[in-house]
Amino acid sequence: MSHQKRVLRPIRSDVAPPVTSPPVYRGDIDTRGAAQDLVPRSFWVDFWDTLFFIFAGVAALVLTFMILANTVGHSFWGFPIAFIFWAVTAYLTLPRFHAIMTRIYVPDYFIGRTRTPDGLLGDPVNIGLIGTEEQIHQVMQDAGWTRADDVTLVSSWKIILSTITRRSYAEAPVSPLKIFGKTQAFAYQKEVDGNPEKRHHVRFWKTPDGWLLPGGHQVDWLAAGTYDSGVGFSFFTLQVTHRIDAETDFERDYIVESIQYAHPETHVEILHDFSSGYHARNGGGDAIRTDGALPVIVLNNEGLEPQEQEEIHLSSAHDLAYRMPLSLLVGSGMLIAVTLADIVNSVILALSRPALRAKLLEEGSGNDIELLDLFDQVDSNVLLTITGTVLVGFVAIYSAVHLFLLWSTLRGSSKARRLALLLTALNFAAITGGVLWGHQSLPLSTIFFQLGVAVFAMLAFTSDAAVQYTATRTFHMRDTKIVQRATHPKVLEHRAQRKAQKAQKAQKTHNAQKARKATSASNAHRA
Repeated sequence: MSHQKRVLRPIRSDVAPPVTSPPVYRGDIDTRGAAQDLVPRSFWVDFWDTLFFIFAGVAALVLTFMILANTVGHSFWGFPIAFIFWAVTAYLTLPRFHAIMTRIYVPDYFIGRTRTPDGLLGDPVNIGLIGTEEQIHQVMQDAGWTRADDVTLVSSWKIILSTITRRSYAEAPVSPLKIFGKTQAFAYQKEVDGNPEKRHHVRFWKTPDGWLLPGGHQVDWLAAGTYDSGVGFSFFTLQVTHRIDAETDFERDYIVESIQYAHPETHVEILHDFSSGYHARNGGGDAIRTDGALPVIVLNNEGLEPQEQEEIHLSSAHDLAYRMPLSLLVGSGMLIAVTLADIVNSVILALSRPALRAKLLEEGSGNDIELLDLFDQVDSNVLLTITGTVLVGFVAIYSAVHLFLLWSTLRGSSKARRLALLLTALNFAAITGGVLWGHQSLPLSTIFFQLGVAVFAMLAFTSDAAVQYTATRTFHMRDTKIVQRATHPKVLEHRAQRKAQKAQKAQKTHNAQKARKATSASNAHRA
């Protein structure tokens, strides 16, 4: 196959006209700025998603404080609970806090930096490419790079084991970063001496059609390459993550030179003043330094053969949007497990008369005497049977609705996702409300199992990936239904009948007009 050679566009510039009159400020100096301008309008596009997004963050904070309180109060279990406290803080509470705040103060447009899923500024964008995805895969593979696996349960477990055992994992996944609101299409990496802690890696994003770099240049792909120098804790989220080398220009140059060495026909143009040189930190808190230059790689290779394209699984925006987020799948699975456990517990409680009686007296709190009098006045077995039946029936109906909503959410329904969020939020509020205002004490199993699962599920269901996945699938299902209705045999038959009726009516009208013209011509001839 052949590809048309492309070059960079010249930078557009104009000469400002001379100023011959005193300058006049064109803005409004009389009106005071409104405080509502602090929050971008996109933050309030969907009220319910925004509300659930914030509620999930507050719920994570409440859970963190509840775990901290139990850490102080339990001497024997203090260390394990402290570990859980760190895990909840690092992987649930702090990421959502950053996500809420960065939606307000971090620009939502291209500034030459990637963004983490939490909204923090990530690695610098330091490479541009002109060419197709097939060409990129070919040059990277020919240069000795290995395509990184997608983040899944299996790949996540593999990278944990490889880090602990220090065994090689050449296809280890890289953490997701975003440009244009989308996660990287794919990534490549090179391990150093078979050590999973140290590696070269680079992520690639497809640019939108017609999009221009600052300065007027146009590229097909953007890439961000950094060198992982080890494993440590993130300064911002306390998560375990790879630490990168601060001199990001070294990795940028290494990537470009490896491509040029494997394919000498590759043309590289450098935008020396793409951005000013700067010192900053990425989303993990690692220092980064760059001179601000952006090399643009113009690929002239032939690309992959059809068989190689099938093996490499070319990614696309369509595939990425339709891919179910791992967090959504795990969160739904955890909620399903909790729901099934509630059904089993309700059945066991209903079958155990002493336990049900004790539960009723416990829930009655100040009305214990009235409940005891009620047990004495009526047959306690009948009362407990009725209560147990009502309890099991209510739990069964609630669980059936919840399971249906979770199943619909996994299929991609946005409405089902919001309704499942509503049920989970109400359940969390009811349990924590009883603790905060009802002075009830919760066992550790309830805090870790029920509340922990609820918080994780709410965070997963309100993530950008889950919202995008359900929105994309919802529009797809809506379009599919429209097409199915339009192509249904009865609809087609009805359309054919209407078309025939219109044709018949048009024919009658034509015949009538023809008859009137003939009559008029006959009358004119007689006259």
